[in-house]
Amino acid sequence: MWVVAPTSMEAHRRRHRGSEVRGFAAKTLALPLVLLIVGVRDAGAEEQPPRAVSTVSIQAASPPQVLAGHVRKIFKARCTECHGADLLRPKGKFSYVLELARVAANPKMIVPGRPAQSELYQTVFHDEMPPPKSKRPPLTPEEKDIVKSWIEAGAPANLPDENTRTTPPLTLGRRFLRDIGQFHPPSTHFPIALLIVALPAEFLWKLTRKDSWRATARFCVLLGAVTAVITATLGWCDAPFSTYAGVSASVLWWHRWFGTATAVWVVLVALLSESSNRRENSQRLCRWFHLTLVVGAILVSIAGYLGASLIYGLNHFSW
Repeated sequence: MWVVAPTSMEAHRRRHRGSEVRGFAAKTLALPLVLLIVGVRDAGAEEQPPRAVSTVSIQAASPPQVLAGHVRKIFKARCTECHGADLLRPKGKFSYVLELARVAANPKMIVPGRPAQSELYQTVFHDEMPPPKSKRPPLTPEEKDIVKSWIEAGAPANLPDENTRTTPPLTLGRRFLRDIGQFHPPSTHFPIALLIVALPAEFLWKLTRKDSWRATARFCVLLGAVTAVITATLGWCDAPFSTYAGVSASVLWWHRWFGTATAVWVVLVALLSESSNRRENSQRLCRWFHLTLVVGAILVSIAGYLGASLIYGLNHFSW
């Protein structure tokens, strides 16, 4: 009868536990990765949000209808959160921000031809609207110039056909994508916090050689990779329904692809973490894991900053 030495039995159990962890991680990451691919394909087929064009090009040759169309797109991207027609309690009882004819006919808001005397222009010019607590960032200087040009032109209300056509109802699948995509903002906190916590935990393990610190770092990295893939997936589900213009459209583009690349990078960090926990691996693999962990924490922080900039503006993180 063969007798297995205690050390061999312990090594066998450790390898068995490692295999179980790696198998669980692979199964957990598989579904979000599939959803991420589906979300990217669905969002890629959508038309990109319109960007605000320069005031010079609008004033040079564009008819009033085109000018009104650009203003309506700006109002839709910036103002419908508080003044949308579908809100039960719009702020200031003002729910017709997309009805340019009614907006232009309100003397308390618009004095045609005189932006300096128009309350609407003054509020957006001084960044009072959208309010600081709004999820939408303030208008960019380019967008403010467009609103100013629209008022100077007499606040025309006739829109091009592309702005007045009826939007087809959402299918069941697209409604599902829209609903689950709304969980993207709160889900971003998990990978950011977990990967940042993993850094000091790994450092304390290097300093004290206590297995509890290494287990903490390993857990944070693995869960951070799972939540990063889920967060990126939810972001792509929300992408077809995001409307931004001007500088915010560029920020959205960077946030979208930077976040996707970060999710892929964090998966690599998790794989290196699992591999470095094997005793037979060299110290070189551990050094690669530490390097990728530091880079991953930086990447996820930048992606979070870009996401917050879509809500609070690029200058939200000022001293």
